[in-house]
Amino acid sequence: MNVPKYLLATVAATAILAGCQEDAQQGDIEETSGEAAQETTETATAETEDRQLSEIETDDASLSAILEQAETIESYQATLDLTAVVDGGQPEMLEAEVRFKDEEPPSLHLMSEGEDRTISKNGTTFYNNGTDWIDISDSVNVDQLYHVTYRNAILSFADIKSELESEENGDQVIYTLEGQSNEVFETFEELFAVEFGNIDTSKVENDVEIVVGKDDSLIQSITYEAQGEDAEGTYELSGDVEFTSFNDVGEIELPEAVQQ
Repeated sequence: MNVPKYLLATVAATAILAGCQEDAQQGDIEETSGEAAQETTETATAETEDRQLSEIETDDASLSAILEQAETIESYQATLDLTAVVDGGQPEMLEAEVRFKDEEPPSLHLMSEGEDRTISKNGTTFYNNGTDWIDISDSVNVDQLYHVTYRNAILSFADIKSELESEENGDQVIYTLEGQSNEVFETFEELFAVEFGNIDTSKVENDVEIVVGKDDSLIQSITYEAQGEDAEGTYELSGDVEFTSFNDVGEIELPEAVQQ
């Protein structure tokens, strides 16, 4: 496929990407350029950071309930499994576990492959390069460290909700979509901070499932799969996100090795 190699830039800081490259030999993320990946996530962040949930205007009762409930969320845990493939090549993969506290500035504890990777608190951020904890506070902010936040998930859900079908299943409401939609694909590209380059996505096939609690109006999970083909070859994207432990995340502390 004659396009720039796509970027998986959800964890974007150059220092973080360097660490992930060490893991790539074991089948994790492979990045062509840490600098380009940072630029991709900075673009995705810029597209969402100015959008406020309070600015979403809707007469949809279920969306209004989700927006209202979001105002009460102070912390949560999230897991993310992300995979992208071009032309049947080696899959590019990211697995992350995150504890997030919506403070000012936000606190974040990110793990990858079961290892502490990044911890940020009170504007101070440390990254584990496998040997030492490195202070990267002057290089990145929390918005760049992890893009699939609960807030951004709601923004994406609001963008495509009119295209989704819904069905109640016990104490959940399941929102689904199957079919072609370039707009839906672009929404998830933005949410996952993935850039496929100049691929023609006009006929991409999407499969979306978003699970929302019927009683608490909280997004519990997002499952997304897309596949398509243009004149140059095929491409695939899949992402699974789960949000848990709302308002039940313990204190996030900087690594003991760097505490004064």
